[in-house]
Amino acid sequence: MARRVCIIGAGISGLRCAAVLLENSYDVTIIEARDRIGGRITQKQMGSLDVDIGANWVHKGDDNPVIKLAKETDTPLHQWVENTLLVDSEGNLVNEDQANVALSRVWRIFEKAMEFSTANSGDVDSSTSLYDFFTEECEKMVGGGNLSEYERGLVLGMAEMWGAYVGDGVKRQSLKFFFLEDCIESDDYFIPSNYKKIMAKIAEVPLARAKLRLGTVMTSVEANINEQGRVCVNTSEGTNEFFDNVVITTPLGWLKKNKDAIRPLAPRISEAIDSISYGRLEKVLIEFPFAFWEPPHTSTTSNLKNAISFAHWLSPSYTPASNPQNWRLECVSFNALPSPYNRNILLFYTFGDCSTYITTSIRGLGGAAREEVLREFFEPYYSRLPGYDEERCRPVRWLATEWGNDEWAGYGSYCNFQVGMGDAARDVEAIRGGMPGEGIHFAGEHTATFDGLGTVSGAYNSGERVAYRIIESS
Repeated sequence: MARRVCIIGAGISGLRCAAVLLENSYDVTIIEARDRIGGRITQKQMGSLDVDIGANWVHKGDDNPVIKLAKETDTPLHQWVENTLLVDSEGNLVNEDQANVALSRVWRIFEKAMEFSTANSGDVDSSTSLYDFFTEECEKMVGGGNLSEYERGLVLGMAEMWGAYVGDGVKRQSLKFFFLEDCIESDDYFIPSNYKKIMAKIAEVPLARAKLRLGTVMTSVEANINEQGRVCVNTSEGTNEFFDNVVITTPLGWLKKNKDAIRPLAPRISEAIDSISYGRLEKVLIEFPFAFWEPPHTSTTSNLKNAISFAHWLSPSYTPASNPQNWRLECVSFNALPSPYNRNILLFYTFGDCSTYITTSIRGLGGAAREEVLREFFEPYYSRLPGYDEERCRPVRWLATEWGNDEWAGYGSYCNFQVGMGDAARDVEAIRGGMPGEGIHFAGEHTATFDGLGTVSGAYNSGERVAYRIIESS
């Protein structure tokens, strides 16, 4: 009789784990709380577009399976040209050359911080943040006559863009464990279309051969409660079934709130789940009648290199009512994408407390009421881009994510590593190791190898790794 494995969660790690096990003649059941597969990789309709509201980046790497899947499925990959608009704290546009120089300096300091963290992690105090490193580097540059006070303000202001990569602010990013974010680079790929074809390919075997139970919640996983030593999975449907192994691929945020569902849970794994932080990254897409922020002479179809790719707003002093916390913002322009994917859309990334504020403000709202809340918050920013006219540039459509309101996403986005953590690397290894003696394993982006944490490829590889561990131990 084929050995039975239950996989909790039909996201990318669960689907990849299932595919490998099925190809090796295992009996696989997948339990998924949602009424769909895909987890945090999914789309929503915006006009005629199916827009990725979860993952939409592919991080570079020689052996990245997602890059291979993109090529196999004819999913386009795009690298942004870093043409940047920058609005200062007073709401004024910064000279374009100064903005691009500041962005280049920011990325150089990120790279230097990564090298420093990798080489000196053991000597860095756990309270030291990535922003502290930026401050010190800028002080050296000013002292050496290589940076003016004005330029320092631009660099430190733009350093806060880090939050849009990990879901929380640069002042909360641990320098000690910054090396665990090594997967993120300035020239990673963006998917101009969406992840649909990639996910369909990954799901092909599981959909055809696994027992898939959508809309079913795992209520508990219990080991060592029968003489055969098998693992019991209890569900919201009142079922309790025994399996040889159980693979838990639920998001880290969900694990944090539901540790007692896993019985027993090794104390070291419990500590690790508490320790690793969970990001709050959200997206707001705004479609306009035309790309008013582009210079009139720019033709993105013939000269993408001249198109504006990014816009950054430093911590604003001009929004005391709508943004009293002075959260900074940034967006990417879909008008800079190659044809036929270019659109008059600005994709804003928010993070941390700003994300929580927005998702709380729009919770339960729809239609005009929802759009009015979003307009009130975002208009002070897009209205400061060049070419804006209130009558001609009124938004056509809005789309805002609500991962922070999503129970099955763990009320957040993906793992990150904040100041105060004692031993983040060992925490990741503890969860990654699982409890194979009890037949309980963990997979997902929070269990990836250090060069894949928080990424789609990391999640994919984690599911594959657990599948082969089960196979090798059988």
